[in-house]
Amino acid sequence: MRKGLFISFEGGEACGKSTQIKLLKEYVETRKDKDNFLFIREPGGTKLGEEIRNLLLNYEVDSPTPKAELLLFLASRAQLFEKVILPALNEGKIVVADRFYDSTVAYQGFARNILSAEEIYNLHKTILGDFLPDLTFYLKISPEQAFKRKEVFPSLDRMEKEGTFFHQKVYEGYEYLCRKEPDRFAIIDATDSIENIHKEITNKINNKLKKDA
Repeated sequence: MRKGLFISFEGGEACGKSTQIKLLKEYVETRKDKDNFLFIREPGGTKLGEEIRNLLLNYEVDSPTPKAELLLFLASRAQLFEKVILPALNEGKIVVADRFYDSTVAYQGFARNILSAEEIYNLHKTILGDFLPDLTFYLKISPEQAFKRKEVFPSLDRMEKEGTFFHQKVYEGYEYLCRKEPDRFAIIDATDSIENIHKEITNKINNKLKKDA
């Protein structure tokens, strides 16, 4: 039985997720229990996972078909779960993930329409059992607002290059998940200031740690 805490960050492109995870890392470095935190990313987090990440996000010669894309994400997750996440949680660590199961539902389920949300959950359950994050931060921003931010990005990966319709479906996927599991999700207004968002996130994490202590 796991003893630690698993926190995930989710959101569409240009939601500010990477910025907030970076700030959280800096905040954790000021804590006495900083060694009890572990930051990971999906896809990736292991040597195999990082190679899969490169195939998924940057491989243009023979880009994955939708079904291959789904299975590659799940392969990376299975490796990360068994090699990194579960051992860390069993040691009582606080694992913070840049994306997890919810991204698969939003991107490969709603946007790619490969499988239904329920089918993806069943596939996830086959591989990882009932394992889901204890707390998920969803940085909410509309596709229209996100695209305005993307205009200033110097380069985009394969997912970020998808059009408006794709990202609208991603948004709908996250909205569905938040309605389905309101107790797990902490919905953050991604249009708020960076400082306010960071403060809200750290407050929620601290409250969660106190509650579970």
